[in-house]
Amino acid sequence: MLKNTLLQLMLADTSLAHADTLDLHSHKQGTWEITSTARMHRWRVIHQLEQGNRTGIYHIEVLGRKHGDPSWQVQRLVRHMAITSKALLRSITKPLNKGGVYPEPFDDAYQQWQSLNNGKGGPVCQTSVIDCMPR
Repeated sequence: MLKNTLLQLMLADTSLAHADTLDLHSHKQGTWEITSTARMHRWRVIHQLEQGNRTGIYHIEVLGRKHGDPSWQVQRLVRHMAITSKALLRSITKPLNKGGVYPEPFDDAYQQWQSLNNGKGGPVCQTSVIDCMPR
């Protein structure tokens, strides 16, 4: 029994950043923190959550704000990213209650993504939000 418990503890990874399962819609705002940099706090917002729950492909935007900047000085780091649930979950550090912005720039970028490949949509990130962000 103790041997099994120790093995389970060794194999368990309780970090949300490495979770394979998480109830993404348990947090109604859909706003989740991702790894920040030394200069910027970063987070992502899930749009069309129910669609993502059905298809397994989520559509997000990545936002950021430089440390010390006022709350209204939000930068759109990625206007749209299509991403698998596993890749999305690899990037989460904690849920946020604030951080949403007007959706129009996301909506425009999403429509552009949808029009790719004869209307089948463009690339889908399969690693993590950070890995798929433009450098």
